[in-house]
Amino acid sequence: MQKKKILIIGHTGFIGQKLLEKIKKEKNQIFLISRKISKKVKIKNEYQYDVFNNYKWFKYLKNNMTIFFLAYNNNLYELEKNRNYILKIAKFCIRFNEYIIKKKLKVNFIFTSTATIYGITNQNQIVNEEFPDNPLSIYDKSKLYFENIFMNYSRNKNLNFVSLRLTNIYGHYLHNKQINRGFLNKLIKKSINNTDIKIFGNGSNQRSYVYIDDLIDAILITAKKINKLRSKIFLICDNKSYSFNQITNIIKKNLKKKMKIKKIKYPKLIHKIEKRSFIGSNSFFKKETGWSPKIKLNFGINRIIKETLMDNK
Repeated sequence: MQKKKILIIGHTGFIGQKLLEKIKKEKNQIFLISRKISKKVKIKNEYQYDVFNNYKWFKYLKNNMTIFFLAYNNNLYELEKNRNYILKIAKFCIRFNEYIIKKKLKVNFIFTSTATIYGITNQNQIVNEEFPDNPLSIYDKSKLYFENIFMNYSRNKNLNFVSLRLTNIYGHYLHNKQINRGFLNKLIKKSINNTDIKIFGNGSNQRSYVYIDDLIDAILITAKKINKLRSKIFLICDNKSYSFNQITNIIKKNLKKKMKIKKIKYPKLIHKIEKRSFIGSNSFFKKETGWSPKIKLNFGINRIIKETLMDNK
């Protein structure tokens, strides 16, 4: 059997590390690119590039390669100060597609996007792929630009493009580098360490959570069925959402101890996207692939608690 050619962009991040763990079990030709890599450990075919600023990494693109594009600046507030970020993303998207056309390469491209592209949603709305886009932040707008440009180029036979719009992804991750993302992971860690927990508002805002293992399954199913799924956008979520109050109660029950929770007013400068509630439907992706989340929130939280306690020993 011929080896698959795989490129993971952003392999040092939370999703990237978990994806690599799963993929490297098979005998594939794997290339890895991230903005920062370890200088202590040398990995075959691992390269350091800021992919949006330095296009020299294009030389590693191969015909019939599957690309998992996970790299992105997810610092919501930093990006709000950088209006040129969207132009940078647009330029990259065009240059990438022009390159594969010029070199006559055919590639499969799976992009991890975000459900916040839908903008302010509430508890009375069930969001699916037909819900109108209403991006409010530079982060969300740039992701939508990325999708739109690649969707346009996917009309060509040389590009199979699929975008997965992710909701809140959680799971055990030893190196928490996300500055203002990963709410659930941080909440669990603070609870274990008896750190005061501040919740903005009354705690009733709802979100959808997907455990990292379920997400990896969704990504790999997408790669396997790429010819069927090409030129489509999918919402990857659990059909059940939970409020922050419900989340803290689940953590308390699993830890079997009280938590120091303080509810405070929203800061004046908080981005309005953070005040949303979100309830989504994964029915379209399930219909096309058969995928649905297997790990329930209570089980996932309990697993993170156990693994975090092991780290602390």
